[in-house]
Amino acid sequence: MVKIESNKEKDFYRILIRPNQSISWKSSIVFILVIAFTCLTIGLGFAYVGATLILPFAGLEVLFVGICVYLVLNKTSQQEVITLSKEKLKIEKGTYKINQVWEYFRLWSYISVERPQHPWYPAHIVVTSKGERVPLGDFLNEQEKEELVSNLENIIQDLK
Repeated sequence: MVKIESNKEKDFYRILIRPNQSISWKSSIVFILVIAFTCLTIGLGFAYVGATLILPFAGLEVLFVGICVYLVLNKTSQQEVITLSKEKLKIEKGTYKINQVWEYFRLWSYISVERPQHPWYPAHIVVTSKGERVPLGDFLNEQEKEELVSNLENIIQDLK
């Protein structure tokens, strides 16, 4: 997901880049509770009949599903914020909070798209300045990357 905010008066643009998140935290908790209820109901049914060895495995299954859902939702909670003004280019990356920040002079930095040699591999958007390379939007699909590149081109032209 690419979201753009602009302030024409101050020549200021902010681009928010996030991966697509198919389910919210609340919905995932409901999903885990439904799986837990189903597994533990079946496990208790088997325990009532005498097969008590099923209960630990039902608990492990619920724990495994919960861990997997948490890891996926944690991975899709990352975001990147690009702030562009006439003088500065600022990139902030993080999950839930800002973990990394890069700040460059906009005129001394450039954005490039590295196309892969094979069509199966994704393209990479890279900001380069002062010998540093910062990748942008690696979690985006190809269509969203093309949209981001065209939006960045328009913004840079507007800031000139």
